[in-house]
Amino acid sequence: MNDLDGAAGVSMGLGSTSASTGQKNAPAGQQSAPADLLAFVQGQSTAEACRALGLAKGTVHRLRHGYWPEDARRIVQAWSAYQARTGRIASNWFLRRVRDGLISHAGQQWSAPGLALRSGQLLAVARGGDGSLLAQTLELPAERLHLAVHAVH
Repeated sequence: MNDLDGAAGVSMGLGSTSASTGQKNAPAGQQSAPADLLAFVQGQSTAEACRALGLAKGTVHRLRHGYWPEDARRIVQAWSAYQARTGRIASNWFLRRVRDGLISHAGQQWSAPGLALRSGQLLAVARGGDGSLLAQTLELPAERLHLAVHAVH
């Protein structure tokens, strides 16, 4: 008996007519490797790319030959970390609202002197090359604030 004969599969419930083989909560991500990552991996030796990204030799080898896994979070994190370490991050700004003198980003709370006075305002925020955040006011004259991770007391 196969999955199409009824409730034979583990994921099939009694009376289920679903023939889907996909996972219910599979991570959704990019369908292929970013062009800059491919160029980097193909422009380096496998050993150099492994060292730079902290990935296994087999993973880098598969990337060089066009393989992109369904769950590529670890690869994307390694590439982002490499870009941050080497200052290769493009300037991407995003908007964040100041709440109680803090800005939430990437699961952390960020603060800066004078940020409490801007509660409720939207600020443009960009990640710095060293992993820090830089915020800029949207009204003129623009003011820049260097954000630091807020220490919880």
